[in-house]
Amino acid sequence: MKQKYNSRELLRYILLLLIGIPIFLLTDSPAGDALFGNGQYAANLLVFLAFIRAYRSATSRSRYVLLIGMLVGLTGEFLFSKVLGMYHYRLDNIPLWLAFAHGLIFAWVYKVSRNKSLRKHQKTLQIILLIGGMSYSVIWFFWVNDVFGLMTAAAFLLILPTVKKSRLFFLIMFAVVCYIEQIGTATGCWYWPETTLHMVNGLASGNPPSGIGVFYFLFDAAVFWIYLYILHPTTRLRYQRLRNISKA
Repeated sequence: MKQKYNSRELLRYILLLLIGIPIFLLTDSPAGDALFGNGQYAANLLVFLAFIRAYRSATSRSRYVLLIGMLVGLTGEFLFSKVLGMYHYRLDNIPLWLAFAHGLIFAWVYKVSRNKSLRKHQKTLQIILLIGGMSYSVIWFFWVNDVFGLMTAAAFLLILPTVKKSRLFFLIMFAVVCYIEQIGTATGCWYWPETTLHMVNGLASGNPPSGIGVFYFLFDAAVFWIYLYILHPTTRLRYQRLRNISKA
């Protein structure tokens, strides 16, 4: 009975992402403007309500993750969008809903990657996600000349062996980011310039770049670091003791 519950829970989470992301991003799009007057206001309200619901039902650890994700996500958005100009939102701003969305996505991937019914097949799933992700990058490279995307996908491959225990988490995150980027650019919520940073001549970029999920290594590492080294160093020390015991 417990296994069935885990399977149903996993299916519910996957459907929530596959159906919810397109509906949400359509809200903050020109189509959403036609329906609501200003679709971004409606999107801000939707993601705020989703964040409140997730926060109220979350464990204490997940609540920390949601809040840290807000801080790290907004910092990253300002750096990559406004300072570096890697991508641009349709209203040339940083939407308010992003303050909550990064934490929600992180929490969603963490929850799914820890699902017991999924982890029983995690080795097979890792292979499928890895082959699927790299195949997508190669196809996107030939289809839209996405040189930047192929380079970032290669960087993802190089980093992946260093995160053995969290490999499933990062592979799921890579797939989720690819999905969100495709929907976000297709609906006109944001776009990536044809030339990386508008200035790197010869380094063509797809809209979106296929391997942009590699930057979530930075995001995820920052969330984990803040949680383990600043807010909960005792948890980090407990993990270290357990690791030392297993090596002995």
